[in-house]
Formats: sequence, C-alpha cells, structure tokens
Amino acid sequence: MGHRCAAEIARQTKIPVRTIQYNLAKIRKEGSVEHRRGNGRPRKISAEDNVAIGQWIRRNNEITSTEIVEKLQKTKNLNVSRWTVRRQLYRLGYKNVLPRGTPMLTNEQKDRRVQWALVHKNDDWSRTVFSDETSYQLFRNTIRRWSKYADKEIKKIPKNKQKIMVWDAFSIKGQISCHSFRTIMDSRLYVEILQKHLIGGARKQFGGRWRYQQDNDPKHTS
Repeated sequence: MGHRCAAEIARQTKIPVRTIQYNLAKIRKEGSVEHRRGNGRPRKISAEDNVAIGQWIRRNNEITSTEIVEKLQKTKNLNVSRWTVRRQLYRLGYKNVLPRGTPMLTNEQKDRRVQWALVHKNDDWSRTVFSDETSYQLFRNTIRRWSKYADKEIKKIPKNKQKIMVWDAFSIKGQISCHSFRTIMDSRLYVEILQKHLIGGARKQFGGRWRYQQDNDPKHTS
C-alpha cells in the first residue's frame, strides 16, 4: 500500500511498533520475514519417524501414545516420552478424539423401511404382532483415537460379546412378552423363543383364534 513508516504501518495493522520495526529490519537484512530454520534444537522425532507413525495410525487409529513410544523404541531404537509423541502428533495435525457413535443402517436400508411403512400404513393392525431383538452394551465406548478430522470422526457400533440381548413382542393391545439372553441368536434359539414366549402370550391376548404366520419381513409376524 506504499507505507514506509513503522508508526503508520502499526496504525493500519494494529500491530505494536516494536514488532513492525523488527520485521522491517529483518526484511532489509534478509529480504523476508520468514523464520530462519535450523537455528533451534533439532527434534528427536525425524521426518522418517513421522512417516512410520502415520502408517501405524492408518492401520490402527486407536493406538495410544504409549504404544507408539514402545514401537519407536523397538523398531527405530528411539527413546522418547509419550509427551514428546503427543506434541509431535499435534504438530502433524492429529487430534485425540472420542468418536461419535452412529447407527450401522445405510441409506438404502433406511429407504426400504420407509417404503415398507408407506405400503402398510393403511393395514389393519388389530391382529398383528411385532417382534424384534436388540442388544445392550454393558460398558460404554471410551476408546479414543487419533485423527486429523476430529469433527468427522465416527465409530460404527457393532454387536459385541459384552452385551445382553433382549427379545420383545407387542401388539395393538400391549406387550406380549419379553425375554433376555446372552448367547448368539441363531435359528434354533429364535424358534425356541417363539414357542416359549410368543405363542402363549399371543393366545392370551387374541384368544384361541390366533395363529402364527411369519411375513416376508423377518421383523413382522402376524
């Protein structure tokens, strides 16, 4: 903008005059205000080590800084603290975040459920029974991970071994039965649950005229 006076530049930029004077002198001497590299203490973690750390995170982004320290010592013969590793990861743009849990339903699966609801919205549900099962995790997920995109970091929540499974059935008249179990759901167990917990409860609600018939949708019985 044509300004040469340090005081005028300070008024225009709101930067202290001493800082302006320092940078003007640096421009006259070196031709740039860029920081001169190589005049500080060299970092313990080299560029080659950064590449290795990046590969470890890509393979498993739930790796901890302590585990990275152990890998550096074992593979690179490099002794650093976990705080040094954490600082280096932050310099490389990584953040240690707890991913948001998200359902495992895809957009296609969601659309199919909407279409099914639209097709059957005018059906007579007075003699229909719905049954489904779900799982309750015994421990919440507290595993943090390293990521350069913290806001987009999610974790799909699969069914895991540490859980309690619950099967339930209900109709327009109310709940029919509820059963909890801790084994894997298979065809044998599913049939056993229907025989012991569905048929008897449904007959109590609907009387002797009730009969069991499974629809094309495995989660819809009538």
